[in-house]
Amino acid sequence: MAPEVFWYINPADGEVPWEPGHRVTPSLSTLVEQARNLDSLGFDGALTTAREPIALVPGTRDLRFLIPVYPGVTPPALLAEQAQVFDHYSGGRLIYNQVNGADPVLARYGQFTSKEQRYRLSAEYWRQVKRLYADETDAYDGEYLSYGPRYKPAIPGPRQPGGIEVWGTGASPEGIEHAAEVLDAYLAFLSTPDQLAGLFSRVRAATAERGRTVRFGALASVIVRETEEQAWDRFAEQLAATSRDTVLATADRNLRSFGFPGLDELVADDPQVQARIDALRAGRIPDIDSLRFGPNMAAGLTTWTAAEPPFDIAGKGTGTYFVGSAENVAATMNAVAEQAGVDIWLLSGWPLASEARHVAELLIPRLR
Repeated sequence: MAPEVFWYINPADGEVPWEPGHRVTPSLSTLVEQARNLDSLGFDGALTTAREPIALVPGTRDLRFLIPVYPGVTPPALLAEQAQVFDHYSGGRLIYNQVNGADPVLARYGQFTSKEQRYRLSAEYWRQVKRLYADETDAYDGEYLSYGPRYKPAIPGPRQPGGIEVWGTGASPEGIEHAAEVLDAYLAFLSTPDQLAGLFSRVRAATAERGRTVRFGALASVIVRETEEQAWDRFAEQLAATSRDTVLATADRNLRSFGFPGLDELVADDPQVQARIDALRAGRIPDIDSLRFGPNMAAGLTTWTAAEPPFDIAGKGTGTYFVGSAENVAATMNAVAEQAGVDIWLLSGWPLASEARHVAELLIPRLR
């Protein structure tokens, strides 16, 4: 069976959108057009931000919307009602993306729980959200959450037969236990096939112990063209347009926010990754040879680089790319999917609209 393919919708867009000078001015009309185009191109869904998704539904028919949520920030009853309204208007096309979050981000939203508490809160949160989505009316008093009985009439509209799905990540032992208990689809950023397969195997075993099964998805950016040269030239163009100051401005902060040593202290076992670290320490953008980590795979930059360690120097997988001809990228993706058991690809590339068209026309017909 062919995998599902999701794309990315975000107001941060442009030729090199991680560079402020290369971004386009965001507008709601642009985002609505992105959603409409993805629907017409045949994408199965889109990962979008939590700020405007219900406004993207008009003009789409089949596109599903994967919306990020920090558990506990929005009261569970309110989130369940928002899901019911979204599914009423969209015909049942909502998926929630559970986001674990870094401490500084969660603190901004008033969440100060420890990592261990965070996973317990999340498990309780999603259990109650799913019950409330299914129109449970009783009051609840739990470890982290409490609320009264339903007072208002039920929100009309269809409910998804299996309930609202929750997708998400979590690679630590605690994260895997949480995923096995909570998630309907487990997501991870692209890494080497062996690493990805090993991670998915651990999650698969943990879910089996609970008598559950989950699907698996991989997140990656992509530059695909008719030839290898065209694709790698585009990758090099974006790299050349990237300012070292943009990358270095947040690299140390982002490493520390995820619990890694700072840039001056960071050490990697992989010589290629260490070469990237050494380049950044010297105030340079890493060269392409140090960024390649597999056939048609490379570490790059994305619109979320400002909040993540750049060029995958910490091994989180953020900013990893497939780059190359449609034939070669498809072969690599199919091999990764077969080895690791990938059911869903969540892809991105910039500018979002033009790269989505390349992927739809050149790549998706070759995936299996």
